[in-house]
Amino acid sequence: MRWKFDDSTLRIVPRSTQFAPKTVRNPQLPAAALQFSPLELNPSFPLDIVLDGERDDRPITQLHIHDALEIGCCLEGSGTFYIGSKILPFHAGDVTVITDREYHRCRSSPGTRSRWAWFFLHPPRLLVPHATSALLWEPERFSGPQFRNVLSPAAHPAIAQLAQQLIAESHQNDAHVRTNLRALCLVLLNTLHRRFPKSRGRAKADHSARALARIAPALQLIAGHFQEPLTIPALAAACAMSVRNFQLQFTRLMGCSPQTHLLQSRIQAAAALLADHDRAITEIAFSCGFNTLSSFNRAFKAMHKMNPRQYRQGRHAEV
Repeated sequence: MRWKFDDSTLRIVPRSTQFAPKTVRNPQLPAAALQFSPLELNPSFPLDIVLDGERDDRPITQLHIHDALEIGCCLEGSGTFYIGSKILPFHAGDVTVITDREYHRCRSSPGTRSRWAWFFLHPPRLLVPHATSALLWEPERFSGPQFRNVLSPAAHPAIAQLAQQLIAESHQNDAHVRTNLRALCLVLLNTLHRRFPKSRGRAKADHSARALARIAPALQLIAGHFQEPLTIPALAAACAMSVRNFQLQFTRLMGCSPQTHLLQSRIQAAAALLADHDRAITEIAFSCGFNTLSSFNRAFKAMHKMNPRQYRQGRHAEV
């Protein structure tokens, strides 16, 4: 069920039952495409709500990016989220925070469908001056290689509780719903800023849609073929750049080298498989592009500060 808020009344009216948010343009694109999908939000109340979103297990063929903040809550199911350079597992109860700086898409676990509630908003236009006279909104805190966009209720109980309150309030239909939704969004944003303080001394990556388009072919290749023996010259050629220029542009835009991005993608994919599937660790290592188990173990431990077996045991303990 998707809602928008009608200007003439405070009544909530249905708008669309499509799984994906309605966008200005939403053409059929080839495999592994990157798409900028601007949203149509009500100027007087720029908050769009989807309460019965679904995702199936079909392979990811398109990553998109919006001109709004996307807050999601997984109501049922599990799967994998592809966000920028990150591959992150999700489970029921998890909250996702995705800004207008990162391409993304999610896929449910094989043979399943996941159910979602989504909130799309322009924070300054929604909250100032209606809910606050001044708003702290620094989206760079919530994007980039270091930010884990999928927040579990175990690690972030306050954020998960606020997301559930947003969902509950969205089902209301009275004169108070706009005020209450604004108030809850304000508390949620303030809680996020408190939980994720501004980083110091770290170079900021440029994640704008226009800038990322320069290296989009390389991102597509890595996202769809990270398990294959990709080379830097091949990635540079896909972007019609020299190897040197490609490495410089990629590092400036993504905040890490192409080699590091590829390695992180393989490790994140492996982490998702370790969390969701009871497959042999050796099989997971080979399926994610590692030639030996020892190289996989070293790379995994360098990123997660524990070996794959310990990581799997920790995820099972959380469940």
